[in-house]
Amino acid sequence: MRASTFALATAALTTASGFRRPALVAWLRAPSAPPRARCAALAALPPHLAQAQAEVAAGDAVLLDVRELGEWSQGRLADARLAPLSDLVVGVAPPVEDKSTKLYVHCAAGVRVHKAAPILRDMGFERVVPLQEGFGELAMIGFSKPILEEQEPQAPW
Repeated sequence: MRASTFALATAALTTASGFRRPALVAWLRAPSAPPRARCAALAALPPHLAQAQAEVAAGDAVLLDVRELGEWSQGRLADARLAPLSDLVVGVAPPVEDKSTKLYVHCAAGVRVHKAAPILRDMGFERVVPLQEGFGELAMIGFSKPILEEQEPQAPW
């Protein structure tokens, strides 16, 4: 597996708390199977995500990321729009013009979406769908192209 592909995959596996899932990282590193075989199991999207992906691609829905700006700047999905939960809590409206637009909401691990969904409904958005999959999982299974910031290596001192 190329180094850049491995870096993308391990970044996608990092949870909101900053810990990596070692078993999955080890599986991605395993030399026993070619990269295509290791990733074949991840190729098919679950039906609810395939529908969401099609609706977002057609412009019939919006993918809303409720992670914070720091998380967003480290990596995001290409089709997503940022609406941090901290902004929603204080009444800042998400960057969506039409309140009848279907909103697919995601965060880092599928937890904050359940706080964001009722807030968005209270703001008048009629169709809010919280996704149980977090950023890392959505990026890893190919829901949308992940965009990762290039990080310079940090000196140990």
